[in-house]
Amino acid sequence: MVDQNSLSPYFNADRRELLHFLGDARYSSAIDVGCASGLLGRELISSHTVKECDGIELNPQAARVAADGLRKVWEGAIEAVAGTIPWRSYDLIVMADLLEHLADPWQALRDLHSSTGDEVNLLISVPNVRHKSVVFPLLFSGRFEYQDAGIMDRTHLHFFTRSSLLKILADTGWKVQKVRPNIKSKYLKWWYPHHLLEEFLAVQYFVLASK
Repeated sequence: MVDQNSLSPYFNADRRELLHFLGDARYSSAIDVGCASGLLGRELISSHTVKECDGIELNPQAARVAADGLRKVWEGAIEAVAGTIPWRSYDLIVMADLLEHLADPWQALRDLHSSTGDEVNLLISVPNVRHKSVVFPLLFSGRFEYQDAGIMDRTHLHFFTRSSLLKILADTGWKVQKVRPNIKSKYLKWWYPHHLLEEFLAVQYFVLASK
């Protein structure tokens, strides 16, 4: 058995802000694509947001940890295991900070649209490349530097803004139900113009979409 604490913090990120985004919505069965250690899936279950949750995870150690808390976990890339997944049995598909890692997120979203049931919802989060920590160094110093983690994670193959995220969903047949920026609490003071500066303050964007 793999100890969850032996995994990199990358695989143990707390994503309770996504639970808050879903609010009072309830689902029967979910699959977390790129589930890491399964923490988000376990939180979805414990909060009664979903009754059951499966997962897909590329990292073998993280997949084994996730398997202890989720109903079933497929180990491998989504492109490799997609044909074995019972997509129509889920009413919630979770892709939390995954699209930016896929070689072809357009095709992945099209495939999900055609493989899932009519009543499915799609929960997505992506880093916001229009954040001030990226835009200001690029604008004033010409720097666009990759890092070990965060928005400029060196493993990211694609970058998204609010508008480009909405566009890729529309282009692949998904209908956006709601969108929310993930902004650090220090900027959410009543006197701070965070609504005006939203796209420069949002670390991520959350979207819930349907067919």
